Amino acid sequence: MHNITKKDYLRDPCNTCSTAFWKNAVYKVPDGIHIVHESDLDLHDITNYNIEQYFRLMHNLKEIGSCNLPDGYYFQNVDMQTQIADVAELINRCYDDIGTTPKQVESWTKLDVFNNDLWIFVYEKATGQPVALGIADFDSNVSEGSLEWIQALPEQQGKGLGQAIVNELLSRLVKKANFATVSGKVDNVTKPEMLYRKCGFYGEDIWNVLIPK
Repeated sequence: MHNITKKDYLRDPCNTCSTAFWKNAVYKVPDGIHIVHESDLDLHDITNYNIEQYFRLMHNLKEIGSCNLPDGYYFQNVDMQTQIADVAELINRCYDDIGTTPKQVESWTKLDVFNNDLWIFVYEKATGQPVALGIADFDSNVSEGSLEWIQALPEQQGKGLGQAIVNELLSRLVKKANFATVSGKVDNVTKPEMLYRKCGFYGEDIWNVLIPK
């Protein structure tokens, strides 16, 4: 995928590449692993592979829903000087299979696509603690915003925090980007695809990650 041109990508971002454009140049696919669009899957012998499916959706940033949080919550930008460890901790509390370290989180802030205005916590007024997180990137090369981390603590889910975070990030990206993209696991139990579609994302592209058995 590393030979994808800017022109090709902008013609049809979600069909052309399995990730945001900037990742295509920065990250290398591990040896032995293949990433294949659903339309090309029948061209591959998948006998000796396990397959993980990922949806990829796009938003044209034309119409954005409400960013209003429920009573008792408020947005606050992540303080990069003091809250790197808090970001890692919240992510880890939301997933059983991810061990994100403060060092990893700090490395994300060194990327050219980093923008502090696109890192936001949702705080609960009653406890004064962050209970949800949203992180997006902005690639000025193709004017693309990409949503990377959207999660609320398990006990805070079902309150509309995720939808408010997504819409807040989109509203901030409107000032910078021409479009936004997002991806996630098709079979994720938290049903992230439903959330993104509620927020105006669209598309039918599925990418298959072929992992040797």
